[in-house]
Amino acid sequence: MPAFTLLGHPVAHSVSPAMHNAAADAIGMDYRYSATDVAPEDLPAVLERLRSGEWDGANVTIPHKQSVLPLLDELGETATALGAANTLVRDGTRLRGENTDVPGFLAEIDLFGVELAGRPALILGAGGSARAVAFALLQRGAEVRILARNLPAAVQFARELHRATGGHLLNFEWTPTDLGDASQGCALAVNCTPLGMTPQTQSTPWFPVIPFPPNMLLYDLVYNPSETMLVRQARSHGLRAAGGLGMLVQQGALAFARWTGCQPPVEAMHAAAKKALKCLDS
Repeated sequence: MPAFTLLGHPVAHSVSPAMHNAAADAIGMDYRYSATDVAPEDLPAVLERLRSGEWDGANVTIPHKQSVLPLLDELGETATALGAANTLVRDGTRLRGENTDVPGFLAEIDLFGVELAGRPALILGAGGSARAVAFALLQRGAEVRILARNLPAAVQFARELHRATGGHLLNFEWTPTDLGDASQGCALAVNCTPLGMTPQTQSTPWFPVIPFPPNMLLYDLVYNPSETMLVRQARSHGLRAAGGLGMLVQQGALAFARWTGCQPPVEAMHAAAKKALKCLDS
């Protein structure tokens, strides 16, 4: 039976096994997906287990998306440009790192029908997920605005992505004034910070004194809870807003297809992930 796993630390509360196994069950495929907790110092040894055939492929999550790169034999174009891989494909004993976060995010955003070409889009945060979202938005021709607490880190990754893509990125400081300036005219705002994530559910990255721009889509990568404080804020102002479970499902579906050659039922994956989240909450 083909076996796959999620490599991260911690992973006990991941919903990925539930959604992957539900997809396999729905199409009658022999397929097993598990979660493997891997401390940073153990990553090289665990990758050797992958090379030896214990698993046929793996997903990679925090904190290993960057540190896994020098341990691989080959990188896909997007993983190279981002400096991060979230999907590992095994070919014999060789490991290839790919990134399905970028196309997964775009597949999710496309469901909302947002036109991004030539329009500003705001990213809150400057970590690894922000890099993936920025890369995706640049692919769609958006002007990317980054609001970050760690401004030097944001400036650095903006330079790197500009060199990689030629796209236009602007940096802003984490202040109410800069949020007001950065959000003006935006078609989309994406929260790439952990603010609002369980258990800190009363946190939000949006300063309450700053109004939301009209007609903007608000997308929060946080998916636990399913409706964050930020999503509630945006909806109370009449905006369309969504949590990040859809992106998690979309990137997982792309990894499933890459490993198996079969298109998984995204609806079944989403339902299983949603059910698993409810079980965690209870």
